[in-house]
Amino acid sequence: MANIKSQKKRIKQDKIKNSRNKSLKSELKTALKNVTLDANEKNKEQALKSLDVAFSKGIIKKSFRDRNKSKISSL
Repeated sequence: MANIKSQKKRIKQDKIKNSRNKSLKSELKTALKNVTLDANEKNKEQALKSLDVAFSKGIIKKSFRDRNKSKISSL
């Protein structure tokens, strides 16, 4: 455990960011899975939105987002 106050704060912030990133990534994976199982308009919209949110938060790279958007739109 850190002794410096700023490092304690950094550890606390990292835990919060880690949990937020995990939940967003899990939501993205679920949305992509739902599209592959049933490619209706509602699932497509949800997956595209999840891809954009994950990219804007820095969880996924641009190429991953673009590749999956292209794949979804072709379904």
